[in-house]
Amino acid sequence: MNTEVAILHHDYPAETRATVDKRLQGLTRFYDGIHSLSARLEKQGDEHRVELVAHVGRGPILKAEVTQETFKGAVDECVDRMRGQLSRHRGRVKLSKHRSAS
Repeated sequence: MNTEVAILHHDYPAETRATVDKRLQGLTRFYDGIHSLSARLEKQGDEHRVELVAHVGRGPILKAEVTQETFKGAVDECVDRMRGQLSRHRGRVKLSKHRSAS
């Protein structure tokens, strides 16, 4: 799986990229068919904006976006939203395979 962490305007310290990349790698537990994950981090005034985009092969492109006052809170909520989307997608894929096998 390819991961990309883009920090817009260089508003965050360098270790932030490694922290977010580690969180992205943890998302593979919820769906192993992820081809690539990208994160965009941006500071807009006093708020932090985090956007995650997952490419899951032939399936849809999954996207989660959060804006919050704290960076940690924005990353945590965005990862939670993506985790939910990946879990639902995995369930749909299993259901689709099950139905086509009958």
